[in-house]
Amino acid sequence: MATTSSEQDGDGDDTDGEFRLPAIEGIEFVNYVDEEQLDDVMRLVGQDLSEPYSVFTYRYFLHRWPQLCILAVPTTDDDGEVGDETEEGKEDRRRRPIGCVVCKIDVEDGEPSEEGGAKAETNGAEEADDRGGKRSQTDDKDSPNLCDDRTLTGYIGMLAVETTHRRSGIGTALVQRAIRRMQEMGCRSIRLETEVSNRAAMNLYEDRLGFVREELLKKYYLNWGDAYRLRLWLNA
Repeated sequence: MATTSSEQDGDGDDTDGEFRLPAIEGIEFVNYVDEEQLDDVMRLVGQDLSEPYSVFTYRYFLHRWPQLCILAVPTTDDDGEVGDETEEGKEDRRRRPIGCVVCKIDVEDGEPSEEGGAKAETNGAEEADDRGGKRSQTDDKDSPNLCDDRTLTGYIGMLAVETTHRRSGIGTALVQRAIRRMQEMGCRSIRLETEVSNRAAMNLYEDRLGFVREELLKKYYLNWGDAYRLRLWLNA
């Protein structure tokens, strides 16, 4: 995340009975709250994209599943000093996120739990509204974790860590937190796509987290790059 990270899940517990969520020194994990954090997410994800996402794609994920966006934030400011939370606005300006994971939930047959498709930039992303902030309480009645007869599948759409903070376990910690949340919301499995040539991503998902290759997608990306579809099966 020796200062240990804190995850703002609301329960303050870093265990889920299967694995202990890793703590990274100098890093805390915070929830996406509103569009004041949108630029940070776009900055992080956009640095390594093989194809660009529109702002509507980000909003599609963040407005519908804000609880499935987690940000990694340093516990110290740019000058190496511990952030002072009592100075309004100061901490937010200095402690900008250095990593994030963005996810959503689909039903098992490939239809999304709300609307849109698995590949967000081409299936319903433009339907995202222009509202900032959290979803209202009235939206929660359609939340996928409240549906009882559907088989739900989590989807990891975006994962990014600044180059200066890689190889420190932040990416693993972000994904494990996202996996736990999707499992708690009733997902039976989690899937994603990653470029065949992205060895770092393959090592993370296959070797560290136990994903398995489900399908080879030829010329999946706009740059004609091939992708693997990976899936992680969760315990019931």
